[in-house]
Amino acid sequence: MLRLLKIEWLKLRGYKAFWLMVGLYLLLLFSMTVGLPEFLDFIATKTQQSSSLKAINTIAFNFSDVWQNLAFVAGMRGFIKIFLALLILVFISNEFSYLTVRSNILAGLSRSQFILGKLSVVFLLSLISTLALLVSGLYLGFRFSANTETTAILGRIHWLLYYFIEVFTYLTFALLIGILIRKTGFAIITLLSYIFIELIIQYKTPEAYEKFLPLNAMNGIVNGVNSSLLQVKTEEFDLGQMFQSSASITDVGLCVAYLGIFIGIIYLYLSKKDL
Repeated sequence: MLRLLKIEWLKLRGYKAFWLMVGLYLLLLFSMTVGLPEFLDFIATKTQQSSSLKAINTIAFNFSDVWQNLAFVAGMRGFIKIFLALLILVFISNEFSYLTVRSNILAGLSRSQFILGKLSVVFLLSLISTLALLVSGLYLGFRFSANTETTAILGRIHWLLYYFIEVFTYLTFALLIGILIRKTGFAIITLLSYIFIELIIQYKTPEAYEKFLPLNAMNGIVNGVNSSLLQVKTEEFDLGQMFQSSASITDVGLCVAYLGIFIGIIYLYLSKKDL
């Protein structure tokens, strides 16, 4: 796998568009996560809800809830992670446009190795995105948390793993679209259009089956925010019902199942298709 990643690295290191899009994505991600408290403070100064809005920062960005809350915001459907998906589409489309695929195969790379090489790039981008959330979470957590002990910091950090699974599956979906369509413009239109197509399909789908739709499954593990400071339960109401306190094994399994399906389709297509 490392050898394949090195091969992909040789292609990408001089590709200015790649670094530009990665830089733009990280800029947007950090601006959104690190800048959100400042945005709330700005709104607070312009309204009569100063104390309540400022309290949101402490509630949302304290350890250990910060990991889940950032994962939910950064992983929302059609939000900033789509920049990574567009990057995958441009990358894989160029492979076919410039016949790099054929050159790799003729040079001795098997089709399975070609697929693993592309998945290594998807893995790397997913890891970069997850590490960016880790940095943002540490910054916000130390800034707004009263408890900064190791147990508090690491208490719910597994939500970053859930985020990684969602992003890796989503980018593999983009890879599949890029391999099937091959033309950058059409691939991008297809990816963006499918966001709205699935919403239409969802409207016609019984509620019990909505979570089985691809994009819903790819966004279904981290499907809400949480706050341990607001877990209040009385005989009259349970405030905790407003939040997602844990991830469902079913949702995790469904997302991983789609990941396997996407990789399987890619393998079957490339194993039979003339490159």
